[in-house]
Formats: sequence, C-alpha cells, structure tokens
Amino acid sequence: MASMKAALYTDIREIQIQDVDYKPPEPGYLTLNTRCTGICGSDLHNYFGEWKPDLDVAAGHEVCGTVAEIGAGVTGFQIGDLVTMECFSHCGVCLYCRKGLYNHCLERKWFAHGSHGGFAEYTTVHVSSLYPLPDDMTFEEGTLVEPLAVAHRALAQSGATYQDRVAIIGGGTIGQLCLAVAKAIGVKETLITVKYPHQARLANDLGADHIIDITQDDVPDSVQDLTSGSGMDVVIETIGGARAFNEATTIVRKRGTVVLVAGYFEDLEVNLSRIVWSEAIITGSNCYGFSHMQTDFQAAIDLIIAGRIPFTKLVTHRYPLEDIKEAFRIAADKSSGAVKVHVVQDEH
Repeated sequence: MASMKAALYTDIREIQIQDVDYKPPEPGYLTLNTRCTGICGSDLHNYFGEWKPDLDVAAGHEVCGTVAEIGAGVTGFQIGDLVTMECFSHCGVCLYCRKGLYNHCLERKWFAHGSHGGFAEYTTVHVSSLYPLPDDMTFEEGTLVEPLAVAHRALAQSGATYQDRVAIIGGGTIGQLCLAVAKAIGVKETLITVKYPHQARLANDLGADHIIDITQDDVPDSVQDLTSGSGMDVVIETIGGARAFNEATTIVRKRGTVVLVAGYFEDLEVNLSRIVWSEAIITGSNCYGFSHMQTDFQAAIDLIIAGRIPFTKLVTHRYPLEDIKEAFRIAADKSSGAVKVHVVQDEH
C-alpha cells in the first residue's frame, strides 16, 4: 500500500483530507484499520489554535479499530483483533511505571510517536497503549472507552463514595461521562452544570439529581440552597478557565475535594483564599493509569460490557472521514446539539 487518506490541520479552524504515505509499523508498534474515532476536547483546542497542533500527522486518539499489521517484537495480538488504545505509550520500567503510575512515565510519548492517529485510514499505535476488546463490542462502544477512562480516573481521584454529594462543572462529553460514572458507583447525590438544552436533556437521561442551567441560575447560590449552605463533598471541573475554577472552589464544602480534569491552555487569575480558608483538597486528574487494582481503561471496558453506561445517548453525530471538516465544525459549535461527534470509516 503506497498511500492512504489522512485529515491534517492546515490552519486555525481548518482541517483537510490529504494523501499521505502509508508506513509499516516500526518494532514495538502496530497498525490499526481505523473504524471509528471520536473528536475530543483536546482536538478542538488544536482546531481553535489554543494548543499548537502537529501539522505533519493526523491527530485523533479516541480510536477503535482492528489490527492490520504487526511490527517486530509485538506479541499478544493477531491480525483482525478488535482493539482500542490509550493516547500515550509508556516504557514500563521507569520509577513511575514500576509504581503503577504509568501516566507519569518518564519516557511517555504520544501513542503514534510521529505517525498518524485516528483521523487517518490507518492508525499507528505502540503496543503498550493497546487494549483488546470483546468480539461483540461495537466500534462505537470501543471508541468511547478512552473518554470514559478519563472520567473514571477523575472519580477515582476524588475518592467519592456512596456517602458523597458530587458536583460536575460542565455538560460536555467528559462532564456527562463523569456523571455516568458517579451514578454507576452509587454516590449519594449528583449535580451537573449545563449551558445548552441538549446537555440538560442528556444529563436528565443519565439520572442527574440536580441540573443547573448556567444561563438561567447562579451556580453558587443554587448549591447554597440545595445543600443548606454546607457545599458539595466533591467537585469535578471539566471546562477549564478562571470562572469554572472559582465556581468549583466556591461550591465545595470545607475540607472537600476538587478534581481538575479540564484542558487548561492559558494562565489564570483565580481566588486561592477560598482554598486556604476551606482547607479543600485540590488535585488534578491526568488521563488514566491504575486506579485501585486495575487500569482505568479496563474499568471503562468493564463498565461498558456490564451495560452500566448508556453510551448511545452520548454520541449525537456521526460523519465519514471525507466529511471531517463538517464533523469538526459541528463539534466546535455546541449550539448544534453536539455532545460526542464520531468520525466513522467503512472497511478499507
């Protein structure tokens, strides 16, 4: 195979299909026949120019596909296997990897490491990033494993239990998946903030106990009323920006926990005095790794297999690879009704 189709960023808010060279996988890597790829919030940061994108290779890391070619030294996988993947590779031998904190690997690299990702007909992936899926799992389910693992990690970082009231700032994909995970683990009460009617409808379908429309209601005042002034036990912030950070630290109870899982792309001017006075715990959630005795990725796969996550409600739009410009336009415009947009490819 001499060439393949790939979608590359060409300018701010510009992504185009191009013919690129197909390269066989290097040792330790595999090539996937890309079947479905989700557009992530981080992809939109690149699209908007908020993060500097790589213009030479196709992005796309929420991927499900089948193994098409196997590089030297790779074991445990066969041609045709249904798989999904993490967004980075890891060495397995550094201090952090040996402690089970491989998301902090000292040799951590982008999963494709200079090759093309999921917005191409074929995706390159390091074997350390790859997960097998059950044969009866759909491509759409497999594509949702990655963002679900992000949400699972955020809940695990919070330490939330059945005793806790959990608030989620933001009604996008990660916010809604955090809500779904919170419901799956059985927390006491859930609250989510939304900006658009379709986000409110989805949150209601996912079982949110309280939904705050930020265009209509003040979030701190609403939480004050709902909790009789005590605040939420856990707050998960999925949006980014000073306003969302300050809201999170305002509505968390004294000695509660705030988890930051948003993609922050600029310096913020925030109020830190609330943290001093409340003694709230502020922590980040970096992609995924081991949470408790298994990886967040395997936990996400298990949640989908068990039917605990109503995945079909989150995927609002599906486009073929040749229509990726429209897919990004819709994903970037939340007033379009988009939550999760998938780029779907036929067999090739």
